[in-house]
Amino acid sequence: MTASQQSDSNRSRPSPRPLLGRRPFLGLFGGLFGGVLGALALPGGGAWAAGQSKTTNGLESGSLGYFLFDPDSGRALEEQAADTAFIPASVAKLPTVAAALALLGPDHRFATRLLGTGPLEGGVLRGDLILQGGGDPALATEGLLQLLGALGAAGLRRVEGRFLYDTALLPELAEIDSGQPWAAPYNTGVGALSLNYNRALLNWRRGGTPAGPDALTVADAGRLPLDSVTVRPLAAGGGFPLLPDGVDRWLMAPPSSGEAGAAWVPVARPGLAAATLFRRLAADAGIALPAPVVGSGAAGAPSGAAALAVLDSLPLAELARGLLRHSNNLSAEVIGLAASSRLEPSRPEAPATTLDRSAGLLQRWLTRQPIGGMNWNGSWNGLRLANHSGLGTGSRATPRQMAALLQAGGPALWDLLPGEEDGKALPPGVHAKSGTLAYVKGLAGLLTAASGRRLGFVLFIADPARRAAMDAALDRRVTATPAEARAWAAGAGRLQGQILERWVSTY
Repeated sequence: MTASQQSDSNRSRPSPRPLLGRRPFLGLFGGLFGGVLGALALPGGGAWAAGQSKTTNGLESGSLGYFLFDPDSGRALEEQAADTAFIPASVAKLPTVAAALALLGPDHRFATRLLGTGPLEGGVLRGDLILQGGGDPALATEGLLQLLGALGAAGLRRVEGRFLYDTALLPELAEIDSGQPWAAPYNTGVGALSLNYNRALLNWRRGGTPAGPDALTVADAGRLPLDSVTVRPLAAGGGFPLLPDGVDRWLMAPPSSGEAGAAWVPVARPGLAAATLFRRLAADAGIALPAPVVGSGAAGAPSGAAALAVLDSLPLAELARGLLRHSNNLSAEVIGLAASSRLEPSRPEAPATTLDRSAGLLQRWLTRQPIGGMNWNGSWNGLRLANHSGLGTGSRATPRQMAALLQAGGPALWDLLPGEEDGKALPPGVHAKSGTLAYVKGLAGLLTAASGRRLGFVLFIADPARRAAMDAALDRRVTATPAEARAWAAGAGRLQGQILERWVSTY
């Protein structure tokens, strides 16, 4: 049995933002593979027969598609299998960001609010307290502390009514894609109220009282118990170190060495996780809150509710820069959902309820926009964005189509492209979004050639037969990527580097 995918690694740490408590993206991965069989070929060279290790960088089989173009005129310089559909994996985050920047604006901020439905008298709120999510994908423990500080400054010590958490602005979904391993930390819950990138750390302490595993939420402010997630010891002989036992309930096997052990898992109920942590933090600050209850009704403040505190996110452009650099799936999905809601302004009370529908709205909007300088004479037939992050096997795009979407994003998108892949620097002058998964590798962006000329490119390498075999053998209990897939990825990386090197030196 094999796991369904390989990581889009993100080992580098973004610049700290103390007020918002942004966390590094740890071990969050992208989407799955697709493509067609065919011979590998270098740009400007002949086809490379599959199975010849001296010419395929160790790849036994696979397919290669690319489109190299002038980003100003759109003129194609080199292409191969440019109209063949591949699953784009995390390269699909490019159209998500392009659409969000255009529909929401680069300065858009997501607001998390504390609302009160009654007067504050003598330290007591004579009504309900509401923690309202605004879609901030980077909300962290530090942000909750900042909101809590505003309550303390206002003198609040107790709530007479209920403590509600409101996630109505966006649909709350338990996972991004149902074809992933259960314990995959990149396949998180999604919603308007997220916390610490919707991951929990299951931690098996060495010694201590009581000994055994516990669930923590992790941020720059430290590790704190996450009361909405439970974990208990797994009986010996189960064969798997980590298994689900219900929604946000886990069974964890003791580390074989008897030492401490830990594992990241996704959080399926992000709104509840944020509310329970807020209640714990409030208690530490001397503010008594009842157990949280999910709010009901349409998005927006209830009639008569007043804002007690508001926390704004970083500007969208900065959130998108981090999203592209670290390939964070949650950020892509939340930002994409927020963007698609702008396409149905007459129905703010009924946003797209699935990622597939939301991505479809953005796709239809994107493909009706001008492509700028691109001499677009291709077809959008076969293009499918199944979600906003590229996670899963449902998305399809040809190199030519992805190049058109990259071109449509223009400088607002291009300026956010990272100069690294998997925490390692790309070749000098290359800024691009990667998608590195089991038996698929993608890269799309801009490069500066040796002559100083700027070029756009889309490059996909894939082994569809092996990817299909992995999908057919999917066991959601398994999270490890097989060694042969890692070896294939290394070969694909070498081939990618050789192609980029040739483009840079030739033009």
